[in-house]
Amino acid sequence: MNRSLRLLLLASVGALLLAGCAARKPAMEGLYAGLKEKPEAVDAHILAGKIIVIDPGHGGAMNGALGADSLREADANLGVALYLWGLCKDAGADAHLTRTTDRDLLPEGSKDPADDLRARVAMANALAPDVFISIHHNSNLPRNRDINNIEVYYRASDPGASLELAQALQVHLARNLGIQTSDVKPGSYLVLRLSTAHAAVLGEASYLSSPAVEERLKLSAKQKLEAEAYFLGLVEYFSRGVPVLTRESPARDTLAGAVQISFSVRSAAGIPVDPSSAVISVGSRETAAIFDPFTSTIRIPADPALPNGTYAVQGSVRSTGGRTARSRPFTVLLARPARFILPLAPREKPGSIVALPVKVLDALGMHVADGTPVTGRSLKDGTVLSGVCANGTFEVEVARDRARDTYVFTASGVADTVRFAASQESPRLSLAVCDARSGAGVPDAIVSCGRESLAGDAAGRFLIPLGTPPETLIVSAKGYRPLLIDTAGTRGGASVVRAPLEPLFGGVFRDRKIALDPAGGGPDAGGRGAAGLRGASVNLDVARLVRGVLERAGSAVTLTREGDESLSAQERVYIVNRSNAEIAIGIRHGALPERADGPRVVLHYAGSDRGRVVAEKLASALDSLPPAGEFAVGEGADLFLQQTACTACEVYCGPVEDGANEALMRDESYLRLEAERIVAGTAACFGFDAIIPGGCAVKVTRGAAPAVGATVGIDALFASTTGPDGSADFGLIEPGTHLVTVRTSDGRSGLFMKEFTPAAREILINLP
Repeated sequence: MNRSLRLLLLASVGALLLAGCAARKPAMEGLYAGLKEKPEAVDAHILAGKIIVIDPGHGGAMNGALGADSLREADANLGVALYLWGLCKDAGADAHLTRTTDRDLLPEGSKDPADDLRARVAMANALAPDVFISIHHNSNLPRNRDINNIEVYYRASDPGASLELAQALQVHLARNLGIQTSDVKPGSYLVLRLSTAHAAVLGEASYLSSPAVEERLKLSAKQKLEAEAYFLGLVEYFSRGVPVLTRESPARDTLAGAVQISFSVRSAAGIPVDPSSAVISVGSRETAAIFDPFTSTIRIPADPALPNGTYAVQGSVRSTGGRTARSRPFTVLLARPARFILPLAPREKPGSIVALPVKVLDALGMHVADGTPVTGRSLKDGTVLSGVCANGTFEVEVARDRARDTYVFTASGVADTVRFAASQESPRLSLAVCDARSGAGVPDAIVSCGRESLAGDAAGRFLIPLGTPPETLIVSAKGYRPLLIDTAGTRGGASVVRAPLEPLFGGVFRDRKIALDPAGGGPDAGGRGAAGLRGASVNLDVARLVRGVLERAGSAVTLTREGDESLSAQERVYIVNRSNAEIAIGIRHGALPERADGPRVVLHYAGSDRGRVVAEKLASALDSLPPAGEFAVGEGADLFLQQTACTACEVYCGPVEDGANEALMRDESYLRLEAERIVAGTAACFGFDAIIPGGCAVKVTRGAAPAVGATVGIDALFASTTGPDGSADFGLIEPGTHLVTVRTSDGRSGLFMKEFTPAAREILINLP
């Protein structure tokens, strides 16, 4: 059964499950009435081994909010937290509480509430938790007894894991507590700011200032009900597969030179890693990382031009289930030897040429300014070589027989004598990475040799040692499909092996600037389903998926919001215009605008011919999106369509308020399919429409039996898991040769170059 059919079935089931639930009940009817879900129906063992810290807010000298009948928030928080702790412990989690009695954590002699908060978060951080949840109940200061909302705050600096956890908790609190309004918000509370947990949230499940809430929370059964709703949110969060990243390289914190940075990745819950999401940040710079499915690592090669200094390093990756994982950050000190002019390792180039680089440093060991003149003079024959520094590096190219000469380098009146280390004489492969269509060299290409990665020069040239496994190299570059190079029997020397890379999507996304506007955020839910799903959350998830593909294809993508922050229409327009985008796409899953022609529509600004063309391309690509029904094209004149400097469209994929739609939109595979359709439509806007209709499948077998649960990747861009028939489905594949990686659940793996065509959309792979 293909994925589209499975999704259609899911929509049908969802519509039946939610039938009759769309009508809103009076505000207090059904409040804490009973659990709408069954905890025993979920696989709670997904929490086994997870470190979960639960913080019952307030306590001791700090009451928190007080109900009209004097119920202390501190007591309600503790009751809910104790039940949640028990549920987590029973599920096998390593669960902890910051307090188990009515006490505060104030240090002796202190009355400052901030000291209590710091003590709580310090206790939690010492446990290195996967999740930190601070349990609270809100209060309306003017004592408006009718106000009662659910508010889940996520660590504002983390619109990744913390936001994803907050979204999962919000859905289940809304579904089970009988409260109509629920929001996810960025939070800068001290316990969130200081938390080092992988995901940190603070929940305000209801307003204690509401007498109806207070009456219910006096009862332990209602406290247990709230804890069960939190528990279900935790189970859903982890069931979508939160990967685990562990530092691998460098092993030391003080380095004498730039080195490869890598993290091992362990997938969870049987959900594969999304290869397009891998990122490693070094200091303030984020770099798209290579994901190696065979060694389960993400890595970036050494940057020889990285200046001396201290850098915070962190890796990040998402599962195909939509869960973000970040490594624990660590700090490295890059401190090259304390010399004014520092020789780096020679680099051999094709044609018997050797590059001799030096670092030119000031008295503090930092780079001199770019453009600083440098002169090198050979003591053997007086040959003078001159130029300027770039990123603190000066490099000269000499014949190989001159690489062992002694040189005197002079910069800003300072001279130093340098003799370079001997160059390697082992057999090497001269590799030139080029664009398959233009023949031009590809800058910033990367060659993966087993567990190592090498970076090429500005012309895409490499000199790669041979004679040691592996004999197969993977050549990749941003904007291109990766390529396998078989080095068996190859020898280095005068001949140069070409590695022609085929541009992704015909190269139409290269250097494009595209803006995406996920609607909603903050108090604007962007639509809300009967089961509690917020359209704002769906909008952001789809926008992130679209961005991941577009950026790997070579585009610069701007999101108007990265988390659940609140933005006005004017702010969104300003962000789009500041990005100089060529196309802006609004992503909407809430109520349709008035006079919309049909339940699903793509709008463009009234009277814009270019807008109409873009809208038609997007609508055509989205027509295949379940459930059945074409996308209409219409005109609009809201601020986003009217005031953006570039062509803008708004994509309405159906309101989340509809029960069948909500069921679909809770499925990550549906969101991924929707994102793929938006990418396909955007590619068509730039003149590329060669996507294989209906997608394709990779079927993996072991002998005659299907390989169930195997992870299949294509072009280090897409990943999917094989189903019961051994097939993995992909919806955004262009005709041509693609790199396919396969890793089975028992660790067997394979690497293949396979031809995909519209006529043969199923690729068969048999693993030994």
